[in-house]
Amino acid sequence: MNKTGEKHEKRGASFEERRKRRIARRRSEILAAAARVFADKGYDNTTTWEIAAAADVAEGTLYNYFGGKREILLAIAHEGQSPIDGLLKDVDKLRGRKDMVVLVERGLDLFMSQLTFTRTLLLEAWLDDVILQDFVLDRFQRVNDLLETFIAARIEEGDFRAVDPGLTTRMVVGMFIAGILPVLRGVASPPSEEERRALSEAIVDLLLDGIRVRVD
Repeated sequence: MNKTGEKHEKRGASFEERRKRRIARRRSEILAAAARVFADKGYDNTTTWEIAAAADVAEGTLYNYFGGKREILLAIAHEGQSPIDGLLKDVDKLRGRKDMVVLVERGLDLFMSQLTFTRTLLLEAWLDDVILQDFVLDRFQRVNDLLETFIAARIEEGDFRAVDPGLTTRMVVGMFIAGILPVLRGVASPPSEEERRALSEAIVDLLLDGIRVRVD
């Protein structure tokens, strides 16, 4: 291939990359707008026209990206999966208190960044079995499984006392949910960075001081 051909090929590749970025950016904008409208009006009471208006696009343009309202809802559900998977993939490598506080704090940060998505997801989970099973219960189960495996491994290594890993996992998840439920319900303001840090430390300290091996 001569230099002219190489230039055209590079230019074409660059154009394609920009086009993909524009599509991804517009999809994200539509999803964010849809999540806000769903959270405000409910899924059933929301129209694609309202979603398009909130995203500042024509309704016809919206259908270039999504097949309809339900496809948008499922895309919102998918949106939150990868960040959670990324957060939990190294949970088995945690050792000290500092590592655990950082993980919980990152979890709170992630929750706050996806607050509107999460509200929408949980609202629709009451009415939609697919959303409930595939995106809520499945997600909780993966979190539970990873945390339970972590606790069981620390017991095996002698870091934690011989407690029931499953029961302890449910208690830890319960503490986390109790800390964010008022915010999720909209009756409390999202915590500041300092408040999220304090909550993370409190959760970890309750866990460790309750099951850490006691030295006489």
